[in-house]
Amino acid sequence: MSGWRNPVLAILVAATASAAPARATTERFALLVSNNRGGDELPLLRYTGRDAQRMRDVLVDFGGFRADHVEALDNTTAADALRALREIEVRVGQVVDRGDDALLLVYYSGHAKEGMLRLGDSRLDMRLLKSLLEGSRARVRVALIDSCGAGAMTREKGGQLAPPFAIEVDDTLSSAGQVVIASSSADEASQESDEIQGSFFTHYLTTGLRGGADTDTDGRVTLAEAYNYAYSRTVAATAVTRSGTQHPTYEYDLRGAGDVVLTNFGTEGAVVAFPAELSGRYFLVDEDRQLIVAEIEKTKGAPANVALKGGAYVIKKRLSDHLLMQRMKVQSQTTFVVDETNMERISFENDYAKGTPIVETEIDHGKIALSLSVAAGAQVVFESPTQTSDNLFPPIGFVAVEGRLHNLFRRRLLLSMDLGFGTRSADLKLGEPGTPSLQYHIQYSQLQAGTAILYEFPIGPVTLAGGGRLATLAMLRSFDQAAPVDNQFFLTMSPGLVGLVGVSFARWFHVEAMVRAHYLLYNVDENRSFGYAEGLLSAWVDF
Repeated sequence: MSGWRNPVLAILVAATASAAPARATTERFALLVSNNRGGDELPLLRYTGRDAQRMRDVLVDFGGFRADHVEALDNTTAADALRALREIEVRVGQVVDRGDDALLLVYYSGHAKEGMLRLGDSRLDMRLLKSLLEGSRARVRVALIDSCGAGAMTREKGGQLAPPFAIEVDDTLSSAGQVVIASSSADEASQESDEIQGSFFTHYLTTGLRGGADTDTDGRVTLAEAYNYAYSRTVAATAVTRSGTQHPTYEYDLRGAGDVVLTNFGTEGAVVAFPAELSGRYFLVDEDRQLIVAEIEKTKGAPANVALKGGAYVIKKRLSDHLLMQRMKVQSQTTFVVDETNMERISFENDYAKGTPIVETEIDHGKIALSLSVAAGAQVVFESPTQTSDNLFPPIGFVAVEGRLHNLFRRRLLLSMDLGFGTRSADLKLGEPGTPSLQYHIQYSQLQAGTAILYEFPIGPVTLAGGGRLATLAMLRSFDQAAPVDNQFFLTMSPGLVGLVGVSFARWFHVEAMVRAHYLLYNVDENRSFGYAEGLLSAWVDF
């Protein structure tokens, strides 16, 4: 079974009954790798570096990892990541050789595709990473992979319901083996959010490790508690996104017994306490770094705690039309009790913590969204590839409006509907070949309505898209009064193709250049086939 995904599961198992002999000390090592690029064909990620920073903070502050035992590599290559992992393994070996235990944690935030971690233009095979971890001399190895398709690292083995395993932070390791936790299944997208300024999975995992997942309020968070917290929050948050629900997965291979403690904030740091009577969504922002460090979705009736390192923070609660905010200075081994009566009522534009949640459109991340545009363009009708049809269909300029629904059927698939109108004065020559022609002045007008299905392919701020379009054309030739010819009205359907390139200047605004090519059957007096091409420039607002 591929990466079991039961949200009520206590995640990991002690597979055998005998515990290993206790050793004197345990040293913990971590390699944190992040890269916001995955190659030219993948969109640029925004928050991989922030995600790695959040993970480093919680490991150093409350996870028992010494700062010099945590190696963080941002926007690095696969070769550099492997080199760093091998260097850490040398240090692990030195710890084991002197008779102590070691724990090794590897975290990755970035792109992945087809079983490969995509670090810029370089690739790191997930199977190779697993093999290196399995070969490590560390008594326990933990891999946390936050990327699209990360479940490729967990799908080889299934899971089964069993008691949780243990990793002691302040004592010796009573278990041995390897755990892989992935942010999504093998065929799912792992999603970022502007609102939380990071990936959903890492955000909720680190919030859980800071105390959000401490369900038994003992001042410690086990890996089982952290996984279940991150699982439930990630599933709930992504259930309404256009990319669809994201399900974290895991794979374990552990032997031993005990409780799994990854963070312990009972004796270190400061505690921000949310009394039982509070309810709502609260954010904690590191004021010096302007970084959201935790989020608490508080339900009324149960208290909650979050651990922070001493420093200056802002706590805020977002309401429908304003914010409640409060600055706070926290010191180690103190408790700050949240009291909304002491919080200021602040308008959104006066938010003094830049790490604020913002309203997001997330057009690239899977939510159904609407875009509207106004455009100006021109149309030329061809009777053959080398001959324009100035006689029947003079070239015209036109204006158009267009609306699109993003991700209506599936991710990156657009349903587009447009309406355009153009008119111009022209001279029309009528007559049979070989006979004198008559020339009349006409007013040529055209109204067209089109429906298209397009697939978009974003590359950083640039988006390419293409697809098919079906247009309905209503054309009118109005002759001057001196012409002995009745006005002519023509209505037809016209299939065609669309291609475009767009450039985003903000999350809500972009411009496009579009080309459309269509077939036109003209059956007035006789059947004749034409083709026409249109070029448009448009300005778009994304909702």
